[in-house]
This record gives sequence, C-alpha cells and structure tokens, in this order.
Amino acid sequence: MGRKILITGIHGMLASDLSIVANDTGLHVTGYTHSQLDVTDPKQVSQAIHSVKPDIVVNTPGIGVDECERYPSNGYLIHSWASGLIARSCEQVGATLIYISTCGLFGDEIKFYSEYDPVELKTKYARSKFSGEHEARINCHNTFVIRPGWLYGGTPDHKRNFVYQRYLEAKRSSTIKSAIDKYGSPTYTIDLAKCILSLVDTKAYGLYHITNGGMASRYDYVQSILQAFNMTTHIEAVSSSEFPRLSPVPDCEALENLNLKFVGIDQPPAWEESLQRYVNTLKTLM
Repeated sequence: MGRKILITGIHGMLASDLSIVANDTGLHVTGYTHSQLDVTDPKQVSQAIHSVKPDIVVNTPGIGVDECERYPSNGYLIHSWASGLIARSCEQVGATLIYISTCGLFGDEIKFYSEYDPVELKTKYARSKFSGEHEARINCHNTFVIRPGWLYGGTPDHKRNFVYQRYLEAKRSSTIKSAIDKYGSPTYTIDLAKCILSLVDTKAYGLYHITNGGMASRYDYVQSILQAFNMTTHIEAVSSSEFPRLSPVPDCEALENLNLKFVGIDQPPAWEESLQRYVNTLKTLM
C-alpha cells in the first residue's frame, strides 16, 4: 500500500475535493465525518490517528464566522483545541499535518496580504483560527498551515458553495445585490487541493497563503459567476452595510502567495480562469 492520507470533516466542500485529488495522485484516503470522529475528543482523535497511522492528516472542520461571534467558545473548541489534539497525535505517529486556516486575519486596507504582514484579528473567528495555527505548529513539527482564499467548489449539495448559491439566487430574481466594498481572492478547492499535495512533497513546513491569482470585490465575483453561466440577471453594486452581520469582517481578504513562490511551487491560475472551469464542471452536476 502507498502513502496514506487521513481527512477530517470528509463531507465538507474542500475535504471532498481534496479526497478526489488525493485519490488521483495515488494516495490511500481515509475520511471521517463528524459523526464518525469528534475532533474535540482526545480519545477519539488519538485512536483514529494511531489506528490509521497516516502519512498526512488534513484537518478541515470549522464553524461559521458569525457563529463564532455568537458562541466564541465553540470556535475555540473546534478551531484551536481540536487543532492541538490532532497535532499531538500527528507528532506521535510521525505524520505531516495540514491545518486549514483562513484569509480573514487582516484588516481593511485594500491590498494583497502576504505571510509576512502582521495579522489584525477583527473577529472571534479570526482569533480562534489564528490560535489554531499556533496550536498546530507548536505541537507538530511537520506542519503546513494553509490560509486559503474565498473558497468555492464541491457539488450543488454543499451549502457553502458560493458559486451555486449565487446561481440559484439569480434564477429566482431579476436583480440581485452584491457588495462593492469587500475584497478577496476567489479560490477553487480543486486548485487548492493540488497545491497542498504538491507542498507536502517539499517538506518545507511552515505557513503558506494559497489562492487563485488576483483580487475581486464581491460584486466582481458575482458578476463573473453569472457571466460564466450566461445569465443576464442584473447585479446592483451596493455597500456591504446592506448585508448586516454580527461579525466585523475585514474589508479585504485578498492574499499574496509569497512562500509558495519562494518554495518553487507553481502559482494557481487566475481566479477568472478557474471560476469558468468550475462552472463548466458544475453544469454537468446540475
């Protein structure tokens, strides 16, 4: 048997696409759903990792930004405490750990943020994820911390599939609204998964931003989604204040993949190119 990869939260959008890419590259995949493995339970985590003895562990479960703001202890439990549990077991079996963090760790200046920019933890979600990064790295030497962009991918069944949700919204309405003042780097989960698995082979452990190339406002992003579907629904550019949230999310979550460049891994394609590729795939699933 070849190398083994264990993925927590296997039914999630990133985890499911990661399992596809891992299979395609010859890895033997073991995936656990939340009902099969409670990542916050020390005994369950230890038993799962010690029984599989994987070469790679990818920790993907997370809860929403506003849910963290409402119930901060849940965010710390899942993003921070569980990260430490998984990292310690990875260290014991000699596994490489991949911790999935977030792009929402910075501020309101509209620019690309690199791995070397100081964080600005505006939300409780950001604090719990940043703490999870720390727990992963201090408890497992062989750790990659990954900060992805605005993720999309998976199937129509994934509730966090932003692309499919905007398609449904546009089908229901002649006009939809989108924020012109929030910026990020839309990122295809398949491209992210390929990049992560390429990184593992370098053994250059540490912190990596991984996004598709470029920056978009939410408005730009939604406009490109509807264009990819050949839809003519009107999009009204509005202030993000029209979408009130519990969390004070940053105005800009666009990332620069400096360390990826330094280690010599090919940069993922431009976000517009990958979005069109994903929509073409999504049409075959609808």
